[in-house]
Amino acid sequence: MKTSQIIISLVLLTLLIAVNQFPMTSAGKFGGLSVIGWASIGVFLVGVGFVVAASDIARTFRFLTRKDAVNLPPPVRVLSPAELEELEIKTYKGPDYPHPVIFTERCIGCHACVDACPHDVLAIVDGRAAVIAADQCMEDTSCQVVCPVNPKACIVINTAKKIRSQPAPTRDAATYMTNVPGCYIIGDVSGVPLIKNAVKEGAEVIEQIAAEAAKTAPEPKAEYDVAVIGIGPGGASAVLTAHEKNLRYVGIEQEQILSTIASYPKGKYIFFKPDSTDWQGGLKVAGLGLVKGKYDDDGAANPVNNAFDDALGEEFNKLGKSQAAVLLSEMSNEIPAKLHAEIAPPLEEKTTGEIKRLFKDYLEEKAQSRSISTADGWRELFKNHFAALAKPEQDTILKVMRHEIAASLQRKIPGDQRERILSFWLGRLEEKGISINEQESCKSVKKADDGNYFVIKTEQGSAKTSKTYNARFVVLAIGLRGSPNKLRVPNEETIQITLNGQPENKVLYSLSNPDAYKGRHVVIVGGGNSAVEAAVDLVAKRDGATIVPRPPDQTNKVTLLVRSYIATNVKFGNKLQLYQCLDDGLLDVQFGVGIKELREREVVIMNAKTNAVTATIPNDYVFALIGGERPDKFLESIGITISKS
Repeated sequence: MKTSQIIISLVLLTLLIAVNQFPMTSAGKFGGLSVIGWASIGVFLVGVGFVVAASDIARTFRFLTRKDAVNLPPPVRVLSPAELEELEIKTYKGPDYPHPVIFTERCIGCHACVDACPHDVLAIVDGRAAVIAADQCMEDTSCQVVCPVNPKACIVINTAKKIRSQPAPTRDAATYMTNVPGCYIIGDVSGVPLIKNAVKEGAEVIEQIAAEAAKTAPEPKAEYDVAVIGIGPGGASAVLTAHEKNLRYVGIEQEQILSTIASYPKGKYIFFKPDSTDWQGGLKVAGLGLVKGKYDDDGAANPVNNAFDDALGEEFNKLGKSQAAVLLSEMSNEIPAKLHAEIAPPLEEKTTGEIKRLFKDYLEEKAQSRSISTADGWRELFKNHFAALAKPEQDTILKVMRHEIAASLQRKIPGDQRERILSFWLGRLEEKGISINEQESCKSVKKADDGNYFVIKTEQGSAKTSKTYNARFVVLAIGLRGSPNKLRVPNEETIQITLNGQPENKVLYSLSNPDAYKGRHVVIVGGGNSAVEAAVDLVAKRDGATIVPRPPDQTNKVTLLVRSYIATNVKFGNKLQLYQCLDDGLLDVQFGVGIKELREREVVIMNAKTNAVTATIPNDYVFALIGGERPDKFLESIGITISKS
């Protein structure tokens, strides 16, 4: 009740008390008023009450509907009945604070949500994302934002935050064509950050283009059928498929072929997710996946059976060796010839293990549910159902087994090490005679005014030589990172340092091999995951979640320059390792600073706000790990619309 209303009520109450002091003078009166008088006052008060209430309601309505009114809190996100049914539960019994929920059947195991979460709430368990520390969730919601599937496999509940989707270019999901006819887009930039998906889309988009080209009249002014811009895994798959289909193509790459793979740290095991889909595309994987990954479990795949191994181990070693040679011959077209000798030993080991497993299954089936627990029992089964058979029958059995092993080697590859992937795929491109224009940056893609084709303008090399191509179709496989953000220091792109008689670029934008740097003065600029990881890798060796300082003769003098503060999305584990290095005196971190000037063997540091010089420190290399520009402006210049919601 407002103050004015209280005053009016008190005044009326005082009047009533005063009137009530008069004595009753005749029948029908009570106090100073008659019954009708009292009734009139009651009606009057009720009327006043309605008027006051209506006035308050009108005032409140005007307040809530005016433009600058404070919005009501948004609803809290909870699981819907349909989602509960999908999770096969009636009531969600998890914590009531914000945290993610994973829909396992939707999850493709792409690691995107795990990498996005800065608080280690999520992890990959059995090939799918899983919540392992819900109590550490700080309502960041990045995990839901980056989830590439639709509907989302990772959903943050018990939050009132409005979670927006990542910007994504418009394209047809079936054909990969954008809203610009004849222009297609594939790979990371489309919103699905998976190597396996990019390679698949690279082959499928060329299939679409070949079919479209066959239905339309040739364009005499187009010197190429298709221009592929960006030669990562998706672009390489596209040019290989275009080559196989005898299309006229040009491949344009602003850095080096497969720079996406090359930018990973040396020795990194790269996973091909999701496990649930087979490998498809122009880049083949036969011969990869033979090196054990960090999380491989041989025991689970090949359970030990001592009686079986004792009885037939020698036989299967011989069969494995012979069948491995046959498999290598049958798959020779998919494996670069110069790598045949390299993969022969691991292929033999793999084939032997698979032959054992398949023969065990085959003999158990022939045993007709009889339990075989002795070596003699296994020998008898092997003799009766294989060794005693005629050679054509043996060959048929082995052919079926080889076919199953080959299918696994060609389509179900968990991943491999960075160096082996590069060797295989670069070797395949070389053997096929694929020509790519490297160190050539695409500046514009425009629809021609005088025909049905695109005009692509580029700049090649450090001299930035202008080149122009006319192509009937365009495939954009440029990834999400785009061009790296620059320091904006005058001599950034030209300054070099001479070490061991060889000039090298002083400013670098990625760190792929930390072991190549020993005893150097290094400045790292940035406050994100890449910068923190690089700083740690240059002074310490990683061993899982722990780090071990490098020996004195192998370490570097590292200074991490952070313009403002460590980014909120830096993973919890990375923060711990950075703080450990700080506590151990392995590196130096300076906040609120930037680079003012680059000299051959020095760096001048300034205050980020005032630009005043704060220090000059010895320096050999500068790593500018400050992210990259999304290619949205480039895509919009072509005419491709970008969803911002």
